[in-house]
Amino acid sequence: MPWKLYWLYRHTARVRHYQVATLKSRVNIAQLGTVIIAMLTMVVLIIVDLKLSAMLNIPETSNSRSLAWMLGEAPLPMIVSVVIFSPICEELIFRGIFFSYALTNQYNHRNYQMIAVVINSLIFASVHVDANWEPWIYYTLMGGILGTTYLLAKRDIRMNILVHMGTNLAVFALAAMS
Repeated sequence: MPWKLYWLYRHTARVRHYQVATLKSRVNIAQLGTVIIAMLTMVVLIIVDLKLSAMLNIPETSNSRSLAWMLGEAPLPMIVSVVIFSPICEELIFRGIFFSYALTNQYNHRNYQMIAVVINSLIFASVHVDANWEPWIYYTLMGGILGTTYLLAKRDIRMNILVHMGTNLAVFALAAMS
């Protein structure tokens, strides 16, 4: 599945005249800085979310309950799925393919980019949560950080995949510590 999504991402980028970084492309210092800042921001967001949820006694989302149940049933496949495959697939869909269609050459101005990030964040949140308001805020902010990272990293999807993998790994680590 990830390879089909990668092919679709490359195809849409080519049709939309965007340069796609190959797996062997060099990463520059600015991109690495963007990744580090995004990951730190995500970890802070996770910690704030955990503390806020505990303080306000906000129930976990059905997505979180399902992940916890699957982690209990098959920990290793679940960790591999959530830390490796899900970030690859989600980033190819939500950032790669979405932004290739949303930000064509005529709509590549900063205002359109901001609107695209907001719409992308709301779509990302709607896939991850149910009706509770707090998780909507959390996932919308997460989607906003990932969308902004994609644009700041010059549309190098590899940077987003790293941030998303790091975020999911941090969620597991923080959950294990609490």
